[in-house]
Formats: sequence, C-alpha cells, structure tokens
Amino acid sequence: MMEPRRTSPLKGLLNQILAQVGGRVPIRPVLLVGGIESGKTATGLRLLSLLRQSEVRVGGFLAPRKLEGDETVGYSLIDLASNTTHPFAGLDPGGVQVGRFFLSENGLAMAERAVAAALDETSVVFIDEVGRLELGGGGHAASVKRLLASDVVPVLLVREEFVDDVVQMFEIETPVVFHAKKALDESVASPAGVQTFWEIVDSLPFPLLVTLCQDQYPQSRPMRLVDREANRLWFATSRASRKVAQIEADPHVTVLFVDSGRFNYAAIHGLAHVIVDPEREESLWQDEWRDDWPDGPSDPDYVLLRIDGARGHYLRGTTGESGTVDLAEDTP
Repeated sequence: MMEPRRTSPLKGLLNQILAQVGGRVPIRPVLLVGGIESGKTATGLRLLSLLRQSEVRVGGFLAPRKLEGDETVGYSLIDLASNTTHPFAGLDPGGVQVGRFFLSENGLAMAERAVAAALDETSVVFIDEVGRLELGGGGHAASVKRLLASDVVPVLLVREEFVDDVVQMFEIETPVVFHAKKALDESVASPAGVQTFWEIVDSLPFPLLVTLCQDQYPQSRPMRLVDREANRLWFATSRASRKVAQIEADPHVTVLFVDSGRFNYAAIHGLAHVIVDPEREESLWQDEWRDDWPDGPSDPDYVLLRIDGARGHYLRGTTGESGTVDLAEDTP
C-alpha cells in the first residue's frame, strides 16, 4: 500500500494561514521563531512566495541582512505591498541603536507606513522583527498592537529568546509558533515556481559555468548558452580549454543565471559531458565562431558541452518568490 505524501512543515503553516484568511478558523497570530542568523527572514520570504502563489494579498515588511563576505553589515527593508527595497539599519551611528546596529528613523517610519497601509488592503501582514526594542515600547511596537487588533493575519518574526516576553507583552493568547529551522531544506517549488525558474533561465543567454579546479576551489567563467532541451544545457567550447580538463577530472558543475537588474537568480547543479557528435556540432554551429575555430564545425578544437541538470533553485528578487526544483524529472 502506498503511503500518503506528507505535507512539509512550511506547507502545513501555509494551509493554516489560508484557513484563517478564508474564515474557516479564527485568526491566530503566527510567530516565525529562530535565533540570530537562523533563517527567520529567509523563511519569511519562502512563506511570502507560497502565499503569493496562492493569490493571497500580503503586506507589511521583511528585513533581510546585508552582507560583506560573511559579515552582516546592516539590514534592508522590503515593503511587501510595493516590492520596493529601502535602507533600514547599518553600522554607522545615527538613528536608534539596537546592539551594534543603528536603525534609520526613515526606515522605521517606512515600516510603520507599510503596516498601516496593509491593514486595509491585504489579508496577511508581516513584521520583521519583534524584539528587545519592541519589548521596551519602541521600534515596531505600535504597529504590532494595531496589527493584532485588526482583522488580518499577523506574521511576526521573533527571536527565540524573546517569544515568551512578546506573547505576554502583546497579550497573544493562542499563537501559531513556527521554528525557522523546519523550513531550511524544504523549499520545493510549485508548478508555478518551476515555470518561474525556467523563465529566469531562458531570459539569460550568458550564464556562468562553474567547474572545480584540482585544488577543489570553484572556477567560473561566462558562457553562451546555445541550446536547451528540458534540463539539458548545451555550450560550445575549446577541446583544449581548462574547463574541459576540469570536467573530465570532475563532471560536477553549476550553471548560474544572474539578472542583477531585476534581482533574479537561478542555479542549475548537474553533471557535464564532453560530447562528440558531428551532426549536432553542425546543427549548433554559428559562423561568428570562425575566429576561434577557422575550420568550422570540423575544426578539431571545436567541441560541445552538455550539462544534465539534477537540481535547481531560484529567487525572483522583486517578489521574494524562491524554491528548489528537481530537474532529474525533466531528463529527455
């Protein structure tokens, strides 16, 4: 007997929120809980993507970290109704200090306006985050109170150590508590998400191909995608190139598609193969390549690379929609 498919924790949370939005159950504030740098905001972005795919109107704000290398140097503020990003917190003195960061007065005012506007226009409102400043009556405290008194579903991001105090101070009787770590490995894309993934891939003809050097450090270079068949990507290259030697030593590769203008990103992880196929070499040949291969498709240095994608992931920056795609199912 076939076992029923289990609902992932994040999809389970989504279903609870949809039931509240649809009026099938009473509204219960959702607390997305985790420690410092535990993935609370990343979980919020994944939940946001699922809600939008379910055609739920969402407002409020999320505050992702700004990184320099591995160091957090500040936070941005994403207004979820307008999909606009604004400065929010940094290391330079000025504004309201919280720990080693300083919150911008303009950023706090934008956050307050984002929540106030969303109360009449949306069904779910995010506040990122509710912590020490709010427990002292500052920061987003007033917005939290207005949100909890409204008829929309609140989603509050809360540090684990402050959960009990937040529940007590804001008199939250029956919260839905969701730990961010439950969602870290489960962002499987819906059919609409898979379509978004391929839309990003197909919009960017010059991705980066990443191979592994002998010292196991990755090496990347821009490539021109000359053909795609489902999860199979085709490139032309020099047989004598370093990338071919690296692929022959270790075929595991990543192909990165990055649109910095739209903040879109997609990655395909898979296996690379050096293909000797005169018929396909002829069909994919482009005359503009003769500077590299003067003898055309029969040039002995001209060869094709085929990448068989096994797994992909993506982020649509303007909406926060993200997910993981199983590409093995798309093998021709």
